[in-house]
Amino acid sequence: MAYRLSPDLEAAADVTQEVFLAAVKGWKGYRGDGSPLTWLRAIARHKVADHLRARLRRPAQLSPEALPAAVPEEEAGRRATLIAGVMRSLPDGYAELLEEKYLEGLSVGQIARHRRSSEKAVESSLTRARRAFREGLLKLRAKQESPK
Repeated sequence: MAYRLSPDLEAAADVTQEVFLAAVKGWKGYRGDGSPLTWLRAIARHKVADHLRARLRRPAQLSPEALPAAVPEEEAGRRATLIAGVMRSLPDGYAELLEEKYLEGLSVGQIARHRRSSEKAVESSLTRARRAFREGLLKLRAKQESPK
């Protein structure tokens, strides 16, 4: 959470608490299709996206004097929301794989051991995940930029 919501560590702590509350409340509904860690990461992604969407709505309530200071944060929030949208649209497992590699900083070997898979299989999956992310990002950007 701290990485995704940096530099707002207070928000990261609040969102982390929301994630664990949602996990405790939703544990009975956990089907066991994936690992509990994958399930918890999905909850975390959704809670972060919710937080960033809510934060995007706040700058309109700021005074005109405070607005210039809010622009960089607003742009960062917009980018984070875009990335979260793309991550949610990825095929099963791709988002978690990209998070393990780029957010958690795990090596291909570490991911392979964690997933009980070969490094070659992980590299292949990462290639497909990156391609899917790139295509999803281009589609979402085009959709946002198209006249309404």
